[in-house]
Amino acid sequence: MSLKFSLQNTKLFEMDQSFSEDAWHAFHQGDINNQDDFYDYFHEWIDNAVIYTSDCEAILESNSEYHYLDHDVYGRPDNIAQAAFACLYDYLMDSAAMAAWVQTEHVLTDSDTETHTGKPNNIINKIK
Repeated sequence: MSLKFSLQNTKLFEMDQSFSEDAWHAFHQGDINNQDDFYDYFHEWIDNAVIYTSDCEAILESNSEYHYLDHDVYGRPDNIAQAAFACLYDYLMDSAAMAAWVQTEHVLTDSDTETHTGKPNNIINKIK
């Protein structure tokens, strides 16, 4: 499924902004050092975002097809949280934050990024 930004709602927009800020902060704190760290963080962040039914309903506003259609990655949802997870996943995957991460991944894979402490070396200078 491809979620078009023309269908975006306020909740999705706010969550996109929040994810971008949270992921950037985690990256600079040294919690995200490679692709696996990022995608673990990404999935955990979405899991936490769909805990409450009211948040799930807001995420699915104007995106009701996620209630009943098979998702390319997650299949058909059994409940509202699964539908909201798939919707938010698609929205964030199509966002500018994901594009920025792809650029950052190239920097990470092109340099020696980890020390014995697990902190990135000179990543900020290479991204600028």
